[in-house]
Amino acid sequence: MMVKEVLKTIAIFVISCILVSFYVNKRVEIDVLQKEITSLQEDIKIERQHIFASNSIIDDMREHIDFLEKQVADSNEKIREYEDNIYDVTVTMYHPVPEQTDSTPNITADGTRFSINKASQYRYVAVARNMLKRWGGFLDYGDYIWVDAGSKSGIYQVRDTMNPRYVNYIDILETPGTTPYKYEKGKIRLISYDD
Repeated sequence: MMVKEVLKTIAIFVISCILVSFYVNKRVEIDVLQKEITSLQEDIKIERQHIFASNSIIDDMREHIDFLEKQVADSNEKIREYEDNIYDVTVTMYHPVPEQTDSTPNITADGTRFSINKASQYRYVAVARNMLKRWGGFLDYGDYIWVDAGSKSGIYQVRDTMNPRYVNYIDILETPGTTPYKYEKGKIRLISYDD
């Protein structure tokens, strides 16, 4: 009986050792799995942050794209306005002498007085009547225009009116003695104050 008890004790001990060993092994596996779960949860958290950041970046990009599209639309509108504001003209010149003006060659149509010997320095122009607002045009006395006419290109001020027989012409005021010139394919553009 004693042997039976000893054998039973040994069996219980062996089974206990097996169970403890099994438990320890399972506990190690559980710990490894818990570490993997924790690591995966961290990865998920990081991925969520990346997704959030990506969504934020996408939202920022959408806003930037919307801004750029508006800029393009505004630029296209300005180009259209600019192109609509260009007029084909013939550019000629005149001297402030009675034969080319009237009996008061040093006074422009808007009443501006100037020195005949410095006429070229003023950068004044006379424009055809059809171009002045009072006759249905788009210019007023005092307006500044950009003239595209070869070596005479530049900014001039509208101060005078040409003879009614001229249409779509501008005449640049020049000091007597300046060699006459003519640009048949000139262009002008009204310069507005917000340009």
